[in-house]
Amino acid sequence: MGYNINVFNNNGKEIDFLAQKNNKRYFIQVAYSVAEEKTYNREFSAFANIDNLSQKILITNDDIDYSTSTVKHIKLKDFLLMESLDN
Repeated sequence: MGYNINVFNNNGKEIDFLAQKNNKRYFIQVAYSVAEEKTYNREFSAFANIDNLSQKILITNDDIDYSTSTVKHIKLKDFLLMESLDN
């Protein structure tokens, strides 16, 4: 997709991927599932203190949509078919 990819350390909480392209930043967390509260809290807490000008994305196998007002949830099967993170 043409993105520059790095791991990002957010004050000791690792964000799996920081994808950058055309001055846009996408912070991406990947988990098999966030159905359990402990996993949900761990994955979402990694986004703490990240400004809302950057897109925050969670990718899982869950069928339930875990999107919030600041985090976009994408199912893995849908992500694999995407041509851009802006979709």
